[in-house]
Amino acid sequence: MCHVRGFAAYGAGVGARTPAGRRARPAYHEPVSEDLAELIRERQPVVVLSGAGISTESGIPDFRSPDGLWATVDPLEFATVTAFRRDPEKVWTFYAGRFAALAGVEPNRAHRALAALERAGLVQAVITQNIDLLHRRAGSTDVVEVHGSVAISTCPTCGTPHDLETVLEKIGEDAAHAPHCDACLAILKPGIVLFEEMLPEDAIARAFELARGAGLLLVVGTSLEVYPVAGLPSETLDAGGAVAVVNRDPTWVDPHASLVVRKSAGDTLAEAAARLLPSGEPAVLADPDAGWAAEADAEATRVRAALDARAVEHIGSTAVPGLAAKPVVDLLAGLDSLALAPERIRGMEALGYEALGEYGLPGRLFFRKGDEPRTHHVHAVEFGGPQWRRHLVVRDFLRAHPDEADAYAAEKRRAAAASADLDAYTDAKAGYVETLERRALAWQSGETPSG
Repeated sequence: MCHVRGFAAYGAGVGARTPAGRRARPAYHEPVSEDLAELIRERQPVVVLSGAGISTESGIPDFRSPDGLWATVDPLEFATVTAFRRDPEKVWTFYAGRFAALAGVEPNRAHRALAALERAGLVQAVITQNIDLLHRRAGSTDVVEVHGSVAISTCPTCGTPHDLETVLEKIGEDAAHAPHCDACLAILKPGIVLFEEMLPEDAIARAFELARGAGLLLVVGTSLEVYPVAGLPSETLDAGGAVAVVNRDPTWVDPHASLVVRKSAGDTLAEAAARLLPSGEPAVLADPDAGWAAEADAEATRVRAALDARAVEHIGSTAVPGLAAKPVVDLLAGLDSLALAPERIRGMEALGYEALGEYGLPGRLFFRKGDEPRTHHVHAVEFGGPQWRRHLVVRDFLRAHPDEADAYAAEKRRAAAASADLDAYTDAKAGYVETLERRALAWQSGETPSG
């Protein structure tokens, strides 16, 4: 588990059963990744139930929110079996544009985190109500699509299947064009479950089997309003398993869940995965490099544009001349608000960063870039706020006191030599860093620093 102490650039539960067999009312947390990671680690096997809310961070609208699809489109006119039989061309005026849009959408941090947890053996399967294929594209291999998907459209007359690429070619640039069957020229039916239509028998049977066998059912981005899928948490609870919920809005299962998270699914799952999947990266220090400052300046310009930051400062050990450091450029981004729009996250991802939410330090959004070893960290905080000021004072204190920088370099080398990986390295020097921070704050306030 990753322990974060002090300033990030320089250093650094499970609900009980009630007698009735349901879980007691959960704690509603802000820093939740450690609690969720603990549940995932301890309550195996873990099965995920996802809904439209997990894909909104990829730019796909949900259905039932005030800005969702059904706010402007009547599902009785475009999303029922009756509507398709009555006028399939009209139904395709809605689905043609939707298919084309979904084909160009990429998985977000939440999808990728779940795929990584599956590869690590920490997620057994994903049950999804989504038709967008994003779990598969992210790398999840055991995906139960209970509402079908856009992957295949089938001829209702002769049964010939047509894959998504073929359907998109048939639609072409005309979103009002209904794709026809190659074999008999009938209009294809989208491979998704329409209203009035039965769910795929094999898929829903497996979903209930997985839910009953789950040690933890992790509900992500679904309001649990559409049955029978909304009843899956009951299957888990009745079989003695636990439920955790990551959703912006309340669900019926919240009072019975071990953990309820009202934050971004991307932030929450990426941070939990980072805690559960330690990199094992060694603590390697490099001698001071004059190129670090130039690299920081260039990267700061890119990060400032991506985040629309008020300012971006070079911090951490690479910002102190003469100080040995992990060869990682740390940047401090000052924002007007930490409520970042999804396009800002995507902007950082376009620069190669992984967004990890608070990552153990409330009031900060953490981004990192580079495979092992890491090359860049960005700590986004409120511009001018306490974390902004405190990060800068440590840097400025070390710059103003070369003897302190030399002493810190010696401590860093000692800790690195004694540590097997970065987590152990951070722990080994944590006490020294806390003392250093107190001395820097005392220097800022005009007091005489003491050890």
